[in-house]
Amino acid sequence: MSKEKITLIAVGDVMLHGDGTKNIFHYVRDVLRTGDITFGNCEQTYSDKGNLAPGQTSIEDPIKSINTLIDAGFDVLSIANNHTLDAGYEALLDTIERMKKTNIKLVGIGKNLTEARKPVIIEKKGNRVGFLAYGCIGPDGYEAWEDKPGYAPMRAYTIYDKWDYQPGTPPRIITVAFPDDLAAMEDDIRKLKSQVDVVAVSLHWGLHFQHAVIPMYGYQVGHAAIDAGADIILGGHAHILKGIEVYKGRVVFHALNNFAFGMRPRPPSTATQPGGDPFARGARRFSEMYHFTPEPGSIWHPEAKRTLICKAIIEDGKIQKVSYLPCWIDFQKEQQPELLTRSDSRAEDVFNYIEQISREEKLTTQFTWEGNEVVIKAQG
Repeated sequence: MSKEKITLIAVGDVMLHGDGTKNIFHYVRDVLRTGDITFGNCEQTYSDKGNLAPGQTSIEDPIKSINTLIDAGFDVLSIANNHTLDAGYEALLDTIERMKKTNIKLVGIGKNLTEARKPVIIEKKGNRVGFLAYGCIGPDGYEAWEDKPGYAPMRAYTIYDKWDYQPGTPPRIITVAFPDDLAAMEDDIRKLKSQVDVVAVSLHWGLHFQHAVIPMYGYQVGHAAIDAGADIILGGHAHILKGIEVYKGRVVFHALNNFAFGMRPRPPSTATQPGGDPFARGARRFSEMYHFTPEPGSIWHPEAKRTLICKAIIEDGKIQKVSYLPCWIDFQKEQQPELLTRSDSRAEDVFNYIEQISREEKLTTQFTWEGNEVVIKAQG
């Protein structure tokens, strides 16, 4: 069978609020629909069942929210992240059953660990593309076990090393992947690679709200995934962009940032009131912890307004080109992602920012404009 050219589109974190009818994808719907396969990372379940923990994510109308995702053109979604079990097992299992009635495939979660590690395989125009997803970030117990629902885990240890004898010296922070989780992920990828042409791995990982910094385990896990056969890494969780790496010719998006977060806190005064807005409380806690002032009209870091759409061209069963489309989120409006053209000064801002944060992490990736998109290549 011939393998014609197809396009893989991927975006970062999605969280729908309200009844799901908000036109959050208004400015990007057309490009999302151009993907032969379109992937996103959803930081919520889609259910009206279960018991929601205080301050966690909820869906007022899961049917309308799911329809919003279908209308935007998504084919594959990961829910392997720190919101997988916010509303408990019942909500996760209900989400899985609801999605089975649609054309959207879920990856990285399941009623047990075996199901959570099961890949999604999509064939388009002769190309077989496989997806796996893992959660590195989440409360203890959100990971799936053989007899418990949750996400496929890819956890890491944290070690605080007192590297200098002076009291008060900031420690060196060492992060190392759980050996068993790493071995399981590598085994999953090797098995999947034997069945498909292209393997895409989604990892919910990294440090949120911290400018540029990529933790040690991010390199360890990302490189191990590629060594095992992954062709592209799609990182989520950080709520800002992080550097883009090319390792052995494969692209690692260490953080795709928020893409469509349709939520806005109520006035800051409600943060301390009983029953007040949990997102306003969260904004205050995060800003104090990570030393930033949220972008006006949002709970987000000022750098979060820059985002992107990943675009990979697959031809003859291989990824031939990877690029990104610069996007912008206006927190003063409806927090909708807006696709930018190169003539827009904000597009150049996104380009310069990604180049800067990549260089700060000593990544030597080359970025080149090609029309309205930015092509990603290894140095030289």
